[in-house]
Amino acid sequence: MPEVPPTSDTAKPSLNARVSAVALVVGTVALLALATQKYSLAPLRLLTMAVLAFGAWAFCDEMGMRKPLIRAGFVAFTFATFARASAVVDIHSESLGRFYLLYAFGLMVAMLLWSVAYLHRQRELKVAGALGALVSITPIVALVVGHIALGAGAALGIGSLLAATEGAELKDLSAITTVDAVFGLWAVVTAWFLWRGHIRGSA
Repeated sequence: MPEVPPTSDTAKPSLNARVSAVALVVGTVALLALATQKYSLAPLRLLTMAVLAFGAWAFCDEMGMRKPLIRAGFVAFTFATFARASAVVDIHSESLGRFYLLYAFGLMVAMLLWSVAYLHRQRELKVAGALGALVSITPIVALVVGHIALGAGAALGIGSLLAATEGAELKDLSAITTVDAVFGLWAVVTAWFLWRGHIRGSA
């Protein structure tokens, strides 16, 4: 007898969804924990980015990699991952500020695109998508406005990061910590949706 498809917005989560949920939570916890450390710990930081990338890839599979918003978000996340890995590997690079700027911009663009994709799903995901889009677009605007007027960038807490892109020494990573925290919150909420089967049920 053929299996009857679920009629609600919640379906039994796939193994891929549960693996993605675990990877996103573990990666987020590690990312935020490492942000409090003053030591390099490059291998752990690189492993954390790899775990997050794995979780994001599995998440995109659940959402439907064929869809343009999902693919565009994954491309932006790939750029962010590459930039963060470059900053971790070469901490004395003259381009360190640019690496972190690309990381922050790429990560927030990915979060924005995936949040917009949520708006095409059921009510629970729409609410999360609207909040995610609103929260992610703020740092993006801050980065753009900060480049136009460095004074505005300083007021928004990204002055040190923007100055580092012009060759100054990068001493303050508070803007990156904020970006990590914003994405971390989004990732945990997404992990909950994956674990509960909401994303699969809305496909």
